[in-house]
Parts: sequence; C-alpha cells; structure tokens
Amino acid sequence: MHADEDPGRPVAYEALAVGTPVHDRQGERVGTVSKILAVGEEDVFDGLVIETGLGTRFIDAPEIARIAEHRVDLSLTSAEIAARPKHEESGQTFEAPVPSGRLQDLWHRITLRRLWRRD
Repeated sequence: MHADEDPGRPVAYEALAVGTPVHDRQGERVGTVSKILAVGEEDVFDGLVIETGLGTRFIDAPEIARIAEHRVDLSLTSAEIAARPKHEESGQTFEAPVPSGRLQDLWHRITLRRLWRRD
C-alpha cells in the first residue's frame, strides 16, 4: 500500500527515518524529512527540518499532528509552510538513518537500540 493510503503505525521521533514523506493538514505531500531535531540530554523532541520544493523549513514539534512509519502529518497548510523562512543550522541535531530493510528495523526494535545518532 502507498504511504498516502497507509501511513503505518504511530512511531516515536527516534524511529522516524530521513526521507519520510511529509503532508500538510489537507493531506497534500509538501516535502520529506531532512533532519530530526532534539535536545539529547533531556530527550526532548524539538521538531523537524523538512525539504520542500522551496528549500528547507523548520517545523516545530507542536505543529506536527502525527508521526507514523510511512509519513508525517502536519497541522499546517502548504501556504503556511511555504511562508516560513528557510531553515538555518543551529544547535545539536539528531538524524535517524534510513532503515536498510524490515528485518534490520525489526532487529533494532527487538534489541531496543536507538535508531538515531548524534552529529
């Protein structure tokens, strides 16, 4: 099934893969996940940097409606996303590696290994 039809199960931000499709509140695809931002010492999710047709944009954690295995849904419209300034690098970032396959993803979940790494 396509990600537009089946978003998959809800997942924590640590399990979110770079490249996951991102959709606005109307369900239109607006980009893909570029970076997952968090405060590592406090294990606090800060938000996402998404790659759009207009460049990168920062999406604050409260503006994310749902994170699932195959897509991220935002509470913003595409116009609100496009109106934001391009994302500027600052602070620590955490990036989840793109899973190389279902078995590896299952292995990480079984062994409770974190799916993100610190830059």
